[in-house]
Amino acid sequence: MKSFFLLTVTGLFFISCKKDQPEIKPDNNTKEQLMLIDSISYTINGVKYTSNDRFATGFSNKQINIKPYSQELPNRHFAYSSGNTWWYGEKDSLLVEYNYEFLGEALVRIGFTKKYNIAKLQEGPTVYQPINGFQLTRGPQQFMTDYGRENKTSGVFLSISPKSEEAMFSYIPNRSMTRPAQLNNNIQDDAKFTILKFEKLDGGFYLLEAEFELNGYTEKNKKYRIKDGFLQLVSQFKRF
Repeated sequence: MKSFFLLTVTGLFFISCKKDQPEIKPDNNTKEQLMLIDSISYTINGVKYTSNDRFATGFSNKQINIKPYSQELPNRHFAYSSGNTWWYGEKDSLLVEYNYEFLGEALVRIGFTKKYNIAKLQEGPTVYQPINGFQLTRGPQQFMTDYGRENKTSGVFLSISPKSEEAMFSYIPNRSMTRPAQLNNNIQDDAKFTILKFEKLDGGFYLLEAEFELNGYTEKNKKYRIKDGFLQLVSQFKRF
């Protein structure tokens, strides 16, 4: 990965939480009584993979609808920079992201994103979160296909990094803003992610269950079909 991707800017319009800041988790006895296990499973080329080891939770704010500029904008934090080009998003909106990582036969990262006007967010010590909570709805969801690039889209994203195979992504794998991407935002037009259940539990937690089928692309744009996907997750969907 080029050094370009190492540029992160903390501030009003690009803030990221490290995964070593753990989310509050429900009491183990409560989860056992409800028979709840955080897990994700899917099939690739007829082989089923399952992981019940959710080991990390992440949260971040990112700029949205990012565009290039030939000079730095005053009183703004850029999302990316390279050479004599600076990329900025909308100054009054942010992308709110919650992501979860599972470890098993592969490292699986799944995330949920939504766009918010700043006026709809509350400020914490380092990040912003929705005033009225990060609410998901039952039914079909969109995939975020330009994650980590222009951030024009929003929704669900997924990455799978097998131990001995190439990693695959639900979004355009080319993260360089200086190289034209060979893929576009139509790469998941034949995909589906359906939330079957989003129920509130005791202690402010939510139970999320979803099924999915989508395309996974390697950095060389090789395409895989990810089928029979199922996710069960318990989370507060909040940072503070």
